[in-house]
Amino acid sequence: MSTPRPPLVYGHRGARGVLPENTMDSFRWLRAQGIRGVEIDVQLCADGVPVVIHDPLMPAQLARDAQGRWLQDAGPKIIDLTLAELQRYDVGRLNPDHPYGARYPDQRPADGALIPTLAGFLDWAQQDPSLTLNIEIKSFADRAELGAAPAHLADAVADVIAARALVNPLVISSFDWRVLSALHRIAPDIPRGYLTLEGTQEANIFAASPWMDGAARRLGDTDLPRIIADLGGKFWCPFHRDLTAARLSTAQALGLQVNVWTVNDPDDIARMIAMGVDGIITDYPQRAAAMVSGVA
Repeated sequence: MSTPRPPLVYGHRGARGVLPENTMDSFRWLRAQGIRGVEIDVQLCADGVPVVIHDPLMPAQLARDAQGRWLQDAGPKIIDLTLAELQRYDVGRLNPDHPYGARYPDQRPADGALIPTLAGFLDWAQQDPSLTLNIEIKSFADRAELGAAPAHLADAVADVIAARALVNPLVISSFDWRVLSALHRIAPDIPRGYLTLEGTQEANIFAASPWMDGAARRLGDTDLPRIIADLGGKFWCPFHRDLTAARLSTAQALGLQVNVWTVNDPDDIARMIAMGVDGIITDYPQRAAAMVSGVA
């Protein structure tokens, strides 16, 4: 019986537990530590440029204006700001008075960090072809006013990728499966990863879900990976607490790679390694990489 390969560790939003999320400082640190996978978030700004940021509104927990003042509330929308307007904000430090900041007490600041473009990120990433890229497209199936239309998102991201002779291993993922359907039509050779969350108010997996693009035909215990395989997905990206041994076995037997998110607690990391997942997305990639190395 062959021994499973150890999981690939992906730094979540770069390395959110260590340096400001989705910043070039965070990405450069990740590569300097020898982490081979990086996960980022992408959406469109007002002039149609794909930019690397998670929240649909300018985040009050991260952003300072040109005068160095923290935003009092989240906003404006990313989709309403041009690239030049977005890059007037400094996103290199957590607001110490915001509850979000308390979640990452060891995060080091990188004052002066700006929101990157996807093009700039890829130009940097392709300098190291061994770096695996997970580009999550942020789309909002239940709040259309928060971002661009799924087909527009998929087209813009595919265009940036196509403009480069990119040889890095790549997966495009999304919670909004409409984006992945559009990507399949536009660029069928790009591997797609289907992000899933179940059983919470933020879930995207449920009967008649607008996030699933009409794919919720059945939802038995092991049906979800079968649905994703039927759609031509290459990756299933479940929340780690939603994964069971039976589901993992089913997914891998169908040829899916299973990348779990966002796994930070050492006990959870150890459990995912023992289960045999293919990838671990984490805010603390050094921690996960050390644990993977310890059992490899």
